[in-house]
Amino acid sequence: MKKGTNRDLNDLISVYKTLKADCYMSLDIPTLPCQPPDPRNFENFKALVDSGLNVVPIIHGYCPDAMEKALDFYRQFKPSVIAYGGMVPPSMDRAGGRRIAVILFHYLREMTQGKEKLHVLGVGSPFMRKVYFSADSADTATYRVKAIMGMVLIPGRGERYVGIRTIKWHVRSAIKEELQELLDFLESTHFPYDADLNTWIGRSMINAWVLTHSEYGDSPDAEFSRRVSRLSQEELRELAESACKKINSRNASLNEFV
Repeated sequence: MKKGTNRDLNDLISVYKTLKADCYMSLDIPTLPCQPPDPRNFENFKALVDSGLNVVPIIHGYCPDAMEKALDFYRQFKPSVIAYGGMVPPSMDRAGGRRIAVILFHYLREMTQGKEKLHVLGVGSPFMRKVYFSADSADTATYRVKAIMGMVLIPGRGERYVGIRTIKWHVRSAIKEELQELLDFLESTHFPYDADLNTWIGRSMINAWVLTHSEYGDSPDAEFSRRVSRLSQEELRELAESACKKINSRNASLNEFV
């Protein structure tokens, strides 16, 4: 999206076939929220399926009409799982409001309920799991990305820098008390390895453990998500259309939906 990088579909198929994975993600061109999908998304998906791969279709935060048409297209192939993608905080902040992602998620959740499992891409943190609480599954690369940058995740405090570089990516260095909190948490939750803060692999293991064994308190986004989840499919569609209209007219403030 940022640099216009292209990936050759045949090259991707060759790589995928060496992996022997249970399933694969389609090769999509992400769009900003409430925009129509790129037609190549559907062409790429069909080509991947035709090559014999078990491909998970991805529906991004399209406008409601486009979401419905995308779902109809993918259902021809009888997928057991649908992925919801392209709506992680960085892209949403750029679009002007994260809550449209929540509205569109619940609309897709309502359409897939009892039919397909819904996986949400990139929202595996405790905070985001509270927001996307009705998803069947989620994933995140945060644990390893932060680790490579010299950071560890401390329950209730977020990331702290423990590396030795002068560049800290505007993240606070961990103080002794915070590190002790982290070590106490690892011990109380029976972390099965030595707590290694000095290597990125060690930090990755700690971060993954914190992500999967810690809880995040309530937040305005989580409360908003719970309220939206109680709407009917018809009400969700109306709300999504209204929000998308605001996004597309460059008035991206969704405060009135709070």
